[in-house]
Amino acid sequence: MAGLRARPNNGRGETAVRDDVAGARTGRAALLVLCALLLLGDLGWSLRERSVQELFKMRLLDFSRDATLLNFLIGAMPALIAVGLGPPVGAWSDRTRCRFGRRIPFIFGSALIATAGMLGMAFSTGLATLAFCWIVFEIATIVGNPLFLALINDTVPRPVLGRFFALFRIVSLVTGAGFFALFFHNEAAAVFQPLLTMIAMAYLGCMLLVCWRVREPPHVPVPADGWWPRADTDGKWWRLFAAVALGAVAVLPININALNACAQFGADAGDFGRAIALTYAISAVLAWPMGWLADRFHPLRVGTVALAAYALCMLGAWQLVAGRTGFIVALVAHGVLAGCFLTGTVSLLPAVLPRARFSQLAAVSASVTAVLVVAAAMGLGALLDATGRDYRLLYPAGALAAGCGVVLWWSLWRRELPPRP
Repeated sequence: MAGLRARPNNGRGETAVRDDVAGARTGRAALLVLCALLLLGDLGWSLRERSVQELFKMRLLDFSRDATLLNFLIGAMPALIAVGLGPPVGAWSDRTRCRFGRRIPFIFGSALIATAGMLGMAFSTGLATLAFCWIVFEIATIVGNPLFLALINDTVPRPVLGRFFALFRIVSLVTGAGFFALFFHNEAAAVFQPLLTMIAMAYLGCMLLVCWRVREPPHVPVPADGWWPRADTDGKWWRLFAAVALGAVAVLPININALNACAQFGADAGDFGRAIALTYAISAVLAWPMGWLADRFHPLRVGTVALAAYALCMLGAWQLVAGRTGFIVALVAHGVLAGCFLTGTVSLLPAVLPRARFSQLAAVSASVTAVLVVAAAMGLGALLDATGRDYRLLYPAGALAAGCGVVLWWSLWRRELPPRP
Protein backbone atom coordinates (compact mmCIF):
# COMPACT_ATOMS: atom_id res chain seq x y z
CA MET A 1 0.00 0.00 0.00
CA ALA A 2 2.62 2.48 -1.11
CA GLY A 3 0.10 5.29 -1.39
CA LEU A 4 -0.63 5.09 2.35
CA ARG A 5 2.98 4.69 3.47
CA ALA A 6 3.95 7.19 6.17
CA ARG A 7 6.39 9.88 5.12
CA PRO A 8 9.55 10.31 7.19
CA ASN A 9 9.76 13.48 9.23
CA ASN A 10 13.57 13.65 8.96
CA GLY A 11 14.04 13.42 12.69
CA ARG A 12 11.60 16.20 13.53
CA GLY A 13 9.17 15.73 16.38
CA GLU A 14 5.43 15.22 16.09
CA THR A 15 4.81 18.73 17.45
CA ALA A 16 6.83 20.29 14.61
CA VAL A 17 4.92 18.23 12.05
CA ARG A 18 1.60 19.31 13.56
CA ASP A 19 2.80 22.93 13.45
CA ASP A 20 3.60 22.55 9.75
CA VAL A 21 0.12 21.16 9.06
CA ALA A 22 -1.53 23.94 11.05
CA GLY A 23 0.57 26.53 9.24
CA ALA A 24 -0.44 25.13 5.87
CA ARG A 25 -4.11 25.23 6.87
CA THR A 26 -3.73 28.79 8.11
CA GLY A 27 -2.06 29.75 4.85
CA ARG A 28 -4.88 28.24 2.82
CA ALA A 29 -7.48 29.98 4.98
CA ALA A 30 -5.70 33.32 4.61
CA LEU A 31 -5.54 32.83 0.83
CA LEU A 32 -9.27 32.08 0.72
CA VAL A 33 -10.05 35.24 2.72
CA LEU A 34 -7.79 37.28 0.45
CA CYS A 35 -9.43 35.90 -2.69
CA ALA A 36 -12.89 36.56 -1.25
CA LEU A 37 -12.00 40.20 -0.54
CA LEU A 38 -10.48 40.71 -3.97
CA LEU A 39 -13.47 39.10 -5.66
CA LEU A 40 -15.81 41.34 -3.67
CA GLY A 41 -13.79 44.29 -4.93
CA ASP A 42 -14.11 42.76 -8.39
CA LEU A 43 -17.90 42.78 -7.99
CA GLY A 44 -17.99 46.57 -7.61
CA TRP A 45 -15.22 47.06 -10.16
CA SER A 46 -17.06 44.89 -12.70
CA LEU A 47 -20.39 46.61 -12.13
CA ARG A 48 -18.69 49.87 -13.02
CA GLU A 49 -16.72 48.44 -15.95
CA ARG A 50 -19.64 46.61 -17.53
CA SER A 51 -22.29 49.28 -17.16
CA VAL A 52 -21.03 52.85 -17.11
CA GLN A 53 -19.65 53.03 -20.64
CA GLU A 54 -22.85 51.69 -22.21
CA LEU A 55 -25.01 54.00 -20.09
CA PHE A 56 -22.83 56.91 -21.15
CA LYS A 57 -23.24 55.95 -24.82
CA MET A 58 -27.00 55.78 -24.40
CA ARG A 59 -27.04 59.20 -22.74
CA LEU A 60 -24.72 60.63 -25.41
CA LEU A 61 -27.23 59.66 -28.11
CA ASP A 62 -29.57 62.29 -26.62
CA PHE A 63 -27.05 64.96 -27.64
CA SER A 64 -25.09 63.63 -30.64
CA ARG A 65 -24.88 60.68 -33.03
CA ASP A 66 -21.53 61.76 -34.52
CA ALA A 67 -19.31 58.67 -34.94
CA THR A 68 -16.07 60.67 -34.69
CA LEU A 69 -17.12 62.19 -31.36
CA LEU A 70 -18.12 58.78 -30.01
CA ASN A 71 -14.85 57.13 -31.03
CA PHE A 72 -12.88 60.05 -29.60
CA LEU A 73 -14.62 60.03 -26.21
CA ILE A 74 -14.68 56.23 -25.83
CA GLY A 75 -11.46 55.26 -27.62
CA ALA A 76 -8.95 58.00 -28.36
CA MET A 77 -9.39 60.28 -25.36
CA PRO A 78 -8.93 57.55 -22.71
CA ALA A 79 -5.93 56.30 -24.68
CA LEU A 80 -4.32 59.74 -24.62
CA ILE A 81 -4.88 59.91 -20.85
CA ALA A 82 -3.26 56.48 -20.48
CA VAL A 83 -0.16 57.60 -22.39
CA GLY A 84 0.24 60.70 -20.22
CA LEU A 85 -0.65 59.33 -16.78
CA GLY A 86 -0.10 55.57 -16.90
CA PRO A 87 3.70 55.19 -16.83
CA PRO A 88 4.49 57.91 -14.25
CA VAL A 89 1.72 56.82 -11.89
CA GLY A 90 2.75 53.17 -12.31
CA ALA A 91 6.38 53.96 -11.50
CA TRP A 92 5.27 56.14 -8.57
CA SER A 93 3.19 53.27 -7.18
CA ASP A 94 6.04 50.75 -7.58
CA ARG A 95 8.33 53.01 -5.55
CA THR A 96 5.81 54.03 -2.88
CA ARG A 97 6.51 52.77 0.64
CA CYS A 98 3.99 53.75 3.31
CA ARG A 99 2.01 52.10 6.09
CA PHE A 100 -0.96 51.54 3.76
CA GLY A 101 1.08 49.83 1.03
CA ARG A 102 2.11 50.88 -2.46
CA ARG A 103 -1.20 50.16 -4.27
CA ILE A 104 -3.96 50.87 -1.72
CA PRO A 105 -3.47 54.69 -1.53
CA PHE A 106 -3.82 55.02 -5.31
CA ILE A 107 -6.81 52.66 -5.47
CA PHE A 108 -8.52 54.60 -2.68
CA GLY A 109 -7.99 57.97 -4.35
CA SER A 110 -9.03 56.77 -7.80
CA ALA A 111 -12.20 55.16 -6.39
CA LEU A 112 -13.28 58.46 -4.86
CA ILE A 113 -12.64 60.41 -8.07
CA ALA A 114 -14.35 57.80 -10.27
CA THR A 115 -17.40 57.90 -8.02
CA ALA A 116 -17.50 61.69 -8.27
CA GLY A 117 -17.33 61.39 -12.08
CA MET A 118 -20.22 58.91 -12.16
CA LEU A 119 -22.38 61.09 -9.93
CA GLY A 120 -21.54 64.08 -12.12
CA MET A 121 -22.66 62.19 -15.23
CA ALA A 122 -25.84 61.09 -13.50
CA PHE A 123 -26.89 64.69 -12.85
CA SER A 124 -25.54 66.26 -16.08
CA THR A 125 -28.06 68.11 -18.26
CA GLY A 126 -25.84 69.16 -21.19
CA LEU A 127 -23.27 67.68 -23.56
CA ALA A 128 -20.35 69.71 -22.20
CA THR A 129 -21.03 68.75 -18.58
CA LEU A 130 -21.58 65.11 -19.50
CA ALA A 131 -18.33 64.97 -21.50
CA PHE A 132 -16.35 66.70 -18.71
CA CYS A 133 -17.60 64.26 -16.06
CA TRP A 134 -16.83 61.36 -18.42
CA ILE A 135 -13.25 62.59 -18.77
CA VAL A 136 -12.89 62.87 -14.96
CA PHE A 137 -14.27 59.35 -14.62
CA GLU A 138 -11.90 58.00 -17.27
CA ILE A 139 -8.86 59.61 -15.65
CA ALA A 140 -9.69 57.85 -12.39
CA THR A 141 -10.37 54.48 -13.98
CA ILE A 142 -7.27 54.59 -16.15
CA VAL A 143 -5.17 55.25 -13.06
CA GLY A 144 -7.02 52.79 -10.83
CA ASN A 145 -7.58 49.78 -13.09
CA PRO A 146 -3.94 48.68 -13.56
CA LEU A 147 -3.21 49.29 -9.88
CA PHE A 148 -6.10 47.05 -8.82
CA LEU A 149 -4.64 44.35 -11.10
CA ALA A 150 -1.20 45.09 -9.62
CA LEU A 151 -2.63 44.53 -6.13
CA ILE A 152 -3.88 41.12 -7.26
CA ASN A 153 -0.48 40.36 -8.79
CA ASP A 154 1.25 41.36 -5.55
CA THR A 155 -0.93 39.24 -3.28
CA VAL A 156 -2.11 36.13 -5.20
CA PRO A 157 0.47 33.31 -5.69
CA ARG A 158 1.60 33.00 -9.31
CA PRO A 159 0.86 29.24 -9.70
CA VAL A 160 -2.87 29.97 -9.35
CA LEU A 161 -3.02 33.34 -11.13
CA GLY A 162 -4.70 31.94 -14.25
CA ARG A 163 -7.47 30.28 -12.25
CA PHE A 164 -7.89 33.29 -9.97
CA PHE A 165 -8.26 35.56 -12.97
CA ALA A 166 -10.79 33.05 -14.35
CA LEU A 167 -12.82 33.54 -11.14
CA PHE A 168 -12.25 37.26 -11.53
CA ARG A 169 -13.69 37.09 -15.04
CA ILE A 170 -16.62 34.92 -13.92
CA VAL A 171 -17.63 37.51 -11.32
CA SER A 172 -17.23 40.24 -13.92
CA LEU A 173 -19.23 38.42 -16.59
CA VAL A 174 -22.04 37.32 -14.28
CA THR A 175 -22.29 40.90 -13.01
CA GLY A 176 -22.45 42.20 -16.58
CA ALA A 177 -25.02 39.59 -17.61
CA GLY A 178 -27.22 40.51 -14.67
CA PHE A 179 -26.97 44.22 -15.42
CA PHE A 180 -27.84 43.91 -19.10
CA ALA A 181 -30.63 41.37 -18.51
CA LEU A 182 -32.29 43.38 -15.74
CA PHE A 183 -31.60 47.03 -16.51
CA PHE A 184 -30.42 47.66 -20.08
CA HIS A 185 -33.52 47.95 -22.21
CA ASN A 186 -35.36 50.55 -24.25
CA GLU A 187 -36.54 52.35 -21.10
CA ALA A 188 -33.08 52.51 -19.49
CA ALA A 189 -32.67 56.16 -20.49
CA ALA A 190 -35.64 57.04 -18.28
CA VAL A 191 -33.89 55.67 -15.16
CA PHE A 192 -30.39 56.79 -16.13
CA GLN A 193 -29.91 59.03 -13.08
CA PRO A 194 -30.94 56.63 -10.25
CA LEU A 195 -29.32 53.66 -11.99
CA LEU A 196 -25.94 55.34 -12.38
CA THR A 197 -26.13 56.67 -8.80
CA MET A 198 -26.77 53.16 -7.48
CA ILE A 199 -23.83 51.78 -9.48
CA ALA A 200 -21.54 54.54 -8.16
CA MET A 201 -22.44 53.79 -4.53
CA ALA A 202 -22.07 50.02 -4.94
CA TYR A 203 -18.67 50.45 -6.60
CA LEU A 204 -17.41 52.82 -3.91
CA GLY A 205 -18.51 50.51 -1.09
CA CYS A 206 -16.75 47.46 -2.56
CA MET A 207 -13.50 49.31 -3.24
CA LEU A 208 -13.43 50.91 0.22
CA LEU A 209 -13.77 47.45 1.75
CA VAL A 210 -10.78 46.23 -0.29
CA CYS A 211 -8.72 49.23 0.81
CA TRP A 212 -9.67 48.64 4.44
CA ARG A 213 -9.12 44.87 4.73
CA VAL A 214 -6.49 43.80 2.15
CA ARG A 215 -2.89 43.95 3.38
CA GLU A 216 -0.04 44.17 0.93
CA PRO A 217 3.17 42.14 1.39
CA PRO A 218 6.49 43.91 2.01
CA HIS A 219 8.45 44.86 -1.11
CA VAL A 220 12.09 45.33 -1.89
CA PRO A 221 13.27 48.76 -3.11
CA VAL A 222 12.85 49.44 -6.81
CA PRO A 223 15.67 51.17 -8.73
CA ALA A 224 14.78 54.66 -9.92
CA ASP A 225 15.39 54.04 -13.63
CA GLY A 226 12.79 56.33 -15.15
CA TRP A 227 9.26 55.78 -16.31
CA TRP A 228 9.96 53.84 -19.49
CA PRO A 229 11.78 50.49 -19.89
CA ARG A 230 15.27 50.78 -21.34
CA ALA A 231 15.74 49.44 -24.85
CA ASP A 232 18.97 47.61 -23.97
CA THR A 233 17.67 45.65 -20.96
CA ASP A 234 13.93 45.55 -21.55
CA GLY A 235 13.72 45.36 -25.34
CA LYS A 236 11.95 42.00 -25.18
CA TRP A 237 9.00 43.64 -23.46
CA TRP A 238 8.25 45.90 -26.42
CA ARG A 239 7.31 42.95 -28.64
CA LEU A 240 5.00 41.68 -25.94
CA PHE A 241 3.42 45.10 -25.45
CA ALA A 242 2.79 45.40 -29.20
CA ALA A 243 1.08 42.00 -29.27
CA VAL A 244 -1.17 42.94 -26.33
CA ALA A 245 -2.01 46.22 -28.08
CA LEU A 246 -3.09 44.56 -31.32
CA GLY A 247 -5.31 42.16 -29.41
CA ALA A 248 -7.05 45.08 -27.71
CA VAL A 249 -7.44 47.04 -30.95
CA ALA A 250 -9.00 44.04 -32.75
CA VAL A 251 -12.12 44.03 -30.55
CA LEU A 252 -12.33 47.83 -30.38
CA PRO A 253 -14.51 48.57 -33.47
CA ILE A 254 -17.51 46.58 -32.27
CA ASN A 255 -16.99 47.33 -28.58
CA ILE A 256 -17.26 51.06 -29.24
CA ASN A 257 -19.81 51.21 -32.05
CA ALA A 258 -22.18 48.23 -31.62
CA LEU A 259 -24.90 50.15 -29.78
CA ASN A 260 -24.95 52.88 -32.44
CA ALA A 261 -24.95 50.23 -35.18
CA CYS A 262 -28.20 48.63 -33.99
CA ALA A 263 -30.47 50.90 -36.02
CA GLN A 264 -28.79 50.03 -39.33
CA PHE A 265 -29.61 46.35 -38.84
CA GLY A 266 -33.12 46.80 -37.40
CA ALA A 267 -32.19 46.12 -33.78
CA ASP A 268 -32.88 48.27 -30.72
CA ALA A 269 -31.45 48.82 -27.23
CA GLY A 270 -33.46 45.89 -25.84
CA ASP A 271 -32.00 43.54 -28.45
CA PHE A 272 -28.55 44.86 -27.64
CA GLY A 273 -29.01 44.34 -23.89
CA ARG A 274 -30.28 40.78 -24.31
CA ALA A 275 -27.44 39.92 -26.69
CA ILE A 276 -24.80 41.24 -24.28
CA ALA A 277 -26.41 39.43 -21.35
CA LEU A 278 -26.30 36.16 -23.33
CA THR A 279 -22.70 36.86 -24.32
CA TYR A 280 -21.65 37.35 -20.71
CA ALA A 281 -23.51 34.24 -19.56
CA ILE A 282 -21.75 32.07 -22.17
CA SER A 283 -18.40 33.69 -21.39
CA ALA A 284 -18.89 33.03 -17.66
CA VAL A 285 -19.31 29.32 -18.36
CA LEU A 286 -16.15 29.33 -20.47
CA ALA A 287 -14.06 31.45 -18.08
CA TRP A 288 -12.81 28.68 -15.78
CA PRO A 289 -11.77 26.35 -18.64
CA MET A 290 -9.96 29.27 -20.29
CA GLY A 291 -8.14 30.06 -17.05
CA TRP A 292 -7.15 26.40 -16.72
CA LEU A 293 -5.89 26.38 -20.30
CA ALA A 294 -3.81 29.49 -19.58
CA ASP A 295 -2.20 27.81 -16.56
CA ARG A 296 -1.71 24.55 -18.42
CA PHE A 297 -0.51 25.71 -21.86
CA HIS A 298 0.53 29.38 -21.32
CA PRO A 299 -1.45 32.54 -22.13
CA LEU A 300 0.57 33.13 -25.32
CA ARG A 301 -0.70 29.92 -26.87
CA VAL A 302 -4.28 30.49 -25.73
CA GLY A 303 -4.23 34.09 -26.99
CA THR A 304 -2.93 33.13 -30.43
CA VAL A 305 -5.66 30.55 -31.01
CA ALA A 306 -8.46 32.79 -29.68
CA LEU A 307 -7.35 35.76 -31.78
CA ALA A 308 -7.19 33.61 -34.93
CA ALA A 309 -10.74 32.38 -34.28
CA TYR A 310 -11.89 35.98 -33.83
CA ALA A 311 -10.36 37.06 -37.14
CA LEU A 312 -12.13 34.25 -39.00
CA CYS A 313 -15.43 35.08 -37.27
CA MET A 314 -15.26 38.74 -38.28
CA LEU A 315 -14.49 37.81 -41.89
CA GLY A 316 -17.54 35.55 -41.89
CA ALA A 317 -19.72 38.29 -40.39
CA TRP A 318 -18.58 40.71 -43.07
CA GLN A 319 -19.83 38.36 -45.76
CA LEU A 320 -23.01 37.10 -44.09
CA VAL A 321 -24.54 39.76 -41.80
CA ALA A 322 -27.37 41.68 -43.45
CA GLY A 323 -30.27 42.01 -40.98
CA ARG A 324 -31.28 41.96 -37.34
CA THR A 325 -30.76 38.24 -36.64
CA GLY A 326 -27.35 38.11 -38.28
CA PHE A 327 -26.25 41.25 -36.45
CA ILE A 328 -27.26 39.82 -33.05
CA VAL A 329 -25.59 36.46 -33.76
CA ALA A 330 -22.39 38.24 -34.85
CA LEU A 331 -22.53 40.46 -31.75
CA VAL A 332 -22.78 37.42 -29.47
CA ALA A 333 -19.98 35.61 -31.35
CA HIS A 334 -17.81 38.73 -31.10
CA GLY A 335 -18.39 38.95 -27.35
CA VAL A 336 -17.75 35.27 -26.66
CA LEU A 337 -14.54 35.09 -28.69
CA ALA A 338 -13.30 38.42 -27.32
CA GLY A 339 -14.06 37.09 -23.84
CA CYS A 340 -12.11 33.90 -24.52
CA PHE A 341 -9.16 35.99 -25.65
CA LEU A 342 -9.30 38.29 -22.63
CA THR A 343 -9.79 35.48 -20.10
CA GLY A 344 -7.06 33.37 -21.65
CA THR A 345 -4.54 36.21 -21.68
CA VAL A 346 -5.45 38.30 -18.60
CA SER A 347 -2.75 36.49 -16.60
CA LEU A 348 -0.07 37.03 -19.29
CA LEU A 349 1.50 40.22 -17.95
CA PRO A 350 1.33 39.13 -14.27
CA ALA A 351 2.90 35.82 -15.28
CA VAL A 352 5.89 37.26 -17.15
CA LEU A 353 6.61 40.78 -15.83
CA PRO A 354 8.85 41.19 -12.76
CA ARG A 355 6.73 41.92 -9.70
CA ALA A 356 9.01 44.66 -8.42
CA ARG A 357 8.31 46.75 -11.54
CA PHE A 358 4.95 45.31 -12.54
CA SER A 359 2.88 48.47 -12.26
CA GLN A 360 5.40 50.53 -14.24
CA LEU A 361 5.78 48.00 -17.05
CA ALA A 362 2.04 47.28 -17.18
CA ALA A 363 1.42 51.02 -17.55
CA VAL A 364 3.93 51.18 -20.40
CA SER A 365 2.07 48.28 -22.04
CA ALA A 366 -1.16 50.23 -21.64
CA SER A 367 0.51 53.24 -23.23
CA VAL A 368 1.57 51.22 -26.28
CA THR A 369 -2.01 50.00 -26.54
CA ALA A 370 -3.21 53.59 -26.18
CA VAL A 371 -1.13 54.83 -29.12
CA LEU A 372 -2.70 52.23 -31.41
CA VAL A 373 -6.15 52.86 -29.95
CA VAL A 374 -5.94 56.59 -30.70
CA ALA A 375 -5.04 55.94 -34.33
CA ALA A 376 -7.59 53.13 -34.76
CA ALA A 377 -10.48 54.92 -33.01
CA MET A 378 -10.07 58.25 -34.77
CA GLY A 379 -9.47 56.60 -38.14
CA LEU A 380 -12.51 54.36 -37.73
CA GLY A 381 -14.74 57.24 -36.62
CA ALA A 382 -13.72 59.35 -39.60
CA LEU A 383 -14.24 56.40 -41.96
CA LEU A 384 -17.73 55.74 -40.61
CA ASP A 385 -18.76 59.39 -40.95
CA ALA A 386 -17.30 59.56 -44.47
CA THR A 387 -19.28 56.48 -45.60
CA GLY A 388 -22.59 57.61 -44.13
CA ARG A 389 -22.06 55.47 -41.01
CA ASP A 390 -22.00 52.09 -42.75
CA TYR A 391 -21.44 49.92 -39.70
CA ARG A 392 -20.77 46.78 -41.76
CA LEU A 393 -17.23 48.16 -41.97
CA LEU A 394 -16.76 47.22 -38.31
CA TYR A 395 -16.29 43.57 -39.31
CA PRO A 396 -13.38 43.88 -41.78
CA ALA A 397 -11.74 46.43 -39.46
CA GLY A 398 -11.79 43.92 -36.59
CA ALA A 399 -10.64 41.08 -38.85
CA LEU A 400 -7.70 43.10 -40.16
CA ALA A 401 -6.46 44.07 -36.71
CA ALA A 402 -6.92 40.52 -35.40
CA GLY A 403 -5.06 39.05 -38.38
CA CYS A 404 -2.09 41.35 -37.77
CA GLY A 405 -2.25 40.41 -34.10
CA VAL A 406 -2.15 36.70 -34.87
CA VAL A 407 1.12 37.13 -36.76
CA LEU A 408 2.76 38.88 -33.81
CA TRP A 409 1.33 36.51 -31.17
CA TRP A 410 2.51 33.52 -33.21
CA SER A 411 6.00 34.95 -33.50
CA LEU A 412 6.14 35.45 -29.72
CA TRP A 413 4.89 31.90 -29.20
CA ARG A 414 7.65 30.52 -31.43
CA ARG A 415 10.35 32.80 -30.05
CA GLU A 416 9.66 32.83 -26.30
CA LEU A 417 8.08 29.45 -25.48
CA PRO A 418 9.85 26.08 -25.57
CA PRO A 419 8.20 23.35 -27.66
CA ARG A 420 5.76 21.18 -25.73
CA PRO A 421 6.94 17.63 -25.16
